[in-house]
Amino acid sequence: MRHTELKLGLIGFGTIGKGLARAIATGRAGHTQLAPVLIKPQNFETTTTCLGELGLNSLVTADPEEFFAVETDLIVEAAGQQVVREYAARVLQSGRDLLICASGAFTDEVLYEQLVGLAEQHGSRLLIPSGALAGIDALTSMAQAGVEEVTITTRKPPQAWIGTAAEKLVDLSSITTQPFCLFEGSAREAANLFPQNVNVAATLAWAGIGLDRTISRVFADPTVSRNVHQITLRGVCGEISIEVCGKPSPDNPRTSALTAYSVIKTIRNLTASVIIG
Repeated sequence: MRHTELKLGLIGFGTIGKGLARAIATGRAGHTQLAPVLIKPQNFETTTTCLGELGLNSLVTADPEEFFAVETDLIVEAAGQQVVREYAARVLQSGRDLLICASGAFTDEVLYEQLVGLAEQHGSRLLIPSGALAGIDALTSMAQAGVEEVTITTRKPPQAWIGTAAEKLVDLSSITTQPFCLFEGSAREAANLFPQNVNVAATLAWAGIGLDRTISRVFADPTVSRNVHQITLRGVCGEISIEVCGKPSPDNPRTSALTAYSVIKTIRNLTASVIIG
């Protein structure tokens, strides 16, 4: 049975959090109320101001105890892998659903299995949106019959890799003409190495054949101005090739603009009368 209105708690108020707040304020996130928002102390004033401008009367706090004391149906993690490690178990144990943006945290299979067990035990759910990817619906469908091979190639402009492990591999400012391969290997290794840039590889892996069999290639590419993900699938039902050329978020070039809308769509579907895909 779907909720008539969803009371939502939000952890983090960066690119994804702001996008979600705007969607809630304009009704694009379905029948949803933004209740508490958990942020870092230094972000209190800017978060409060933004929510006020949107007309949202949400509790803003840096105190986890105050945040979790508010009754909610769903908690949205929009603040990175460390937040998943710190708070995911608590959310699921309370019987609330948890939507996770930083799916790369699940390269830790012990953590993943623990959270799945808690969700089953307490009647809660783990929700992982498709993020910057297309084709997750086809992959999960194909997986029912059998998938043999999944590869994802991610290309982002060199400036999108500033502040990541890529800076230890190459002088990003020197990449001006030809793409530079930052990594090729398993999705598990890719998501661990670049937790802010390639959560998509982990999402793709969990939807299909797993972290170790899914192949990830990662490039700093001066020939592209967008975040490009090329996905190839091969299985019993056939082959699929998909290319997503997503614009980077204007607030954070490491994140695709599509990511926030994926979260919004997932939340909207929880109260929708019609769901497609």
